[in-house]
Amino acid sequence: MQQNVVWHQGSLLVDCSLGQLRDALRDPQSVIWLDILTDGHLEKYTDLLTNEFKLLPLTMEKLEEPHERAKLISHHNYFYLVVHGLEFDMQEIEARTPKMDIVFGKNFLITVHQTHMDWLNDLHQTVCHDKSEDNMIQQGMAYLLHEVLDNLVDSYFPVLDDIDDMVDELENQTVEQTGTEVQSRIFSMKRVLAQMRRVISPQVEVSNSLITRTGDFVPTEVEPYFADVHDHLIRTFEVIDSYRDLMSGLLDVYLTTVANRQNEIMKQLALISTIFLPITFVSGVFGQNFGHSPQVDHDPGFNFWIVLLFMMLVTVGQLWYFRYRKWI
Repeated sequence: MQQNVVWHQGSLLVDCSLGQLRDALRDPQSVIWLDILTDGHLEKYTDLLTNEFKLLPLTMEKLEEPHERAKLISHHNYFYLVVHGLEFDMQEIEARTPKMDIVFGKNFLITVHQTHMDWLNDLHQTVCHDKSEDNMIQQGMAYLLHEVLDNLVDSYFPVLDDIDDMVDELENQTVEQTGTEVQSRIFSMKRVLAQMRRVISPQVEVSNSLITRTGDFVPTEVEPYFADVHDHLIRTFEVIDSYRDLMSGLLDVYLTTVANRQNEIMKQLALISTIFLPITFVSGVFGQNFGHSPQVDHDPGFNFWIVLLFMMLVTVGQLWYFRYRKWI
């Protein structure tokens, strides 16, 4: 599915024809935004992209790759940019980083993505229905590119809020529970944060390159806007990095909690064993199986109760001593 918005000769055109696209491309004052949702089938748009927008075969090959590191590549009459979105599933503790390819020239911007992006669709609808003179597409390709990247980065912050809630929940569970489920969730969060960090890190460099390498494509007066996007990316990277360190600390706390509880259990078992040790000794001595035993041959009938009372007194004495030493 493709959508296009064209600003040409003072008019805003939505989903215009191929002929209108050609006319707009020949006019340096026009601005074209072509958005393509491929669903894994980019070949339907090959002729349009190669014949009308003059994209190289190498660029077309890169557009079809589902996974690629963020980067900025300069070609003869356009730049090829790769960025990624962030999505987080709190139930499954999984992250998705859908790739979005951006190709921009003097008067056109092409966004290609294989999955639906709500924020991008909302931005497209805003551009289509804004009839005022402040419509970003009227201001030029650089302003439109900034809006796309700015909305992309803004879509990260709700994800960071969800991660913050998940981290708070894990902090409570780490102290209160010691089951394998908590450990599994901590490892899942560490994997998610590492994945996000790998995606955001190169985008910080790319956003800086948009200012230093694009030349006339991004005018000087627009550079502060891209610097703001760069600052937001740095903030996102730092937040993810801090969460990653926090999860490492949570894992240490979890392991310490498990070890402390295990020590507590071993302490209780040791006390129980200590209590039964003298009782077992006494019952073993008086329970020896000989032909003539003094406690049996000369038993007036109450030796059993005397021994039982003695074992009870030993147990009570042990419990008092353990409590006096604050072992229990």
